[in-house]
Amino acid sequence: KISTRQISSTVTMRPIENFQKNDSTCPKMADADDGFLPVEGSDGNLRKKIIVKGIGDDKPTPGDKVQVHYTGTLTSDGTKFDSSRDRDGNFEFQLGVGQVIKAWDVGIATMRQGEKCILRCTSEFGYGAQGSPPKIPPDAGLDFEVELLDWSEGSKEPWQLSIDEKLTLGEEKRVEGNTKFKAADFHGAVRAYRAGFIPLQDMYEEGGEETGDRQEDDREKGKELTVKLALNLAQARLKADVEMYLAVKECTLALQLEGNNLKALYRRAQANLRRGELQLAREDFEAILKLEPEHQEAQVEMRRLEVAQAKARKAEKALYSKMFA
Repeated sequence: KISTRQISSTVTMRPIENFQKNDSTCPKMADADDGFLPVEGSDGNLRKKIIVKGIGDDKPTPGDKVQVHYTGTLTSDGTKFDSSRDRDGNFEFQLGVGQVIKAWDVGIATMRQGEKCILRCTSEFGYGAQGSPPKIPPDAGLDFEVELLDWSEGSKEPWQLSIDEKLTLGEEKRVEGNTKFKAADFHGAVRAYRAGFIPLQDMYEEGGEETGDRQEDDREKGKELTVKLALNLAQARLKADVEMYLAVKECTLALQLEGNNLKALYRRAQANLRRGELQLAREDFEAILKLEPEHQEAQVEMRRLEVAQAKARKAEKALYSKMFA
């Protein structure tokens, strides 16, 4: 369970109900704010301006665990009072359960993955008549520049699921991911496959939780589905062109569970190509051709790789010649 988070040592994102309201000194925002549009259901207390559009149509729902970056400023003069970007990592909380101020619970539920926006709220949706001294004065309007990085379902932590629950969730998310993949929603497919894959992967990864799921019969029971999810997730990442290093890890796990899996070798090689790891990609293509000499895709990629490596060697040689000329 996620505990209430501190946004800074002096500013705690907490429900507005904890503050006294003073409608006479907390006016609704004017409709003329440039580029800002009212957020439905906020009664004029929250407006939003999109800076960068998000990807896909999915949005987080109450109970989901969301990960964001944010910078908070006073609407009146732009003074910054806190920012996740000033610290290591991002900010994570459970949406819609009162762990944060109302502006966030309402506003972030309107965002898509990768979206960056400004949420502008009155004190009624912020820190109320009392403010949050010393950084946020009483009745302060606030601006939050928020980037929605990701989210996941918040019902249970992966380690809390039984093997049967993991298998059920994994199969549901595999089917959901396939639907999104066929619709060319590759980012949505990544989220779906990952939601099914993460609870299963811990049974096989080095350093995972030492629980009953470590028993050999459970490991064997989940192996086939884990391989499918790992390969589907890697392929969705390739299509979405995101997080190639994770695609490599997922293919590597699939190979640990099912040695000489051609799809795992090929997708890992593709991911390493995009990472610029030409020698690692070559090793996988060579392994494929050793197992299946007539593998046409691997033959084509090997020819391209040989040309790329030759160019890289030539460029390196030219660089050294200039350095020691």
